[in-house]
Amino acid sequence: MAFAMDLRSRYIVLVIYDVTETKRRNRLITYLEQYTVRVQKSAFQGILTGGQCKKMLDTAKKFIDPHTDSLRIYWDTSMKIRAWGQNNGQTGEVIIC
Repeated sequence: MAFAMDLRSRYIVLVIYDVTETKRRNRLITYLEQYTVRVQKSAFQGILTGGQCKKMLDTAKKFIDPHTDSLRIYWDTSMKIRAWGQNNGQTGEVIIC
């Protein structure tokens, strides 16, 4: 499936996964850590160019079994994030503009 994405634009990216098998899950985590930061147990976020995002999309899906696992990747150019509570050492409201 092709996605419309400007390869030079910057995107806020949220990756959420549920991978049943530990070995595959650990490989996916290691891969995602190259591009993003873990913000919850099964969630990563980062700011990537369209080219980085496309590469991450194309590769990350190879780590899952589509019959037992799920992988969701959201991206947006608005570059706005609001977070409250515990967030890897960040507290209060976080807004990236």
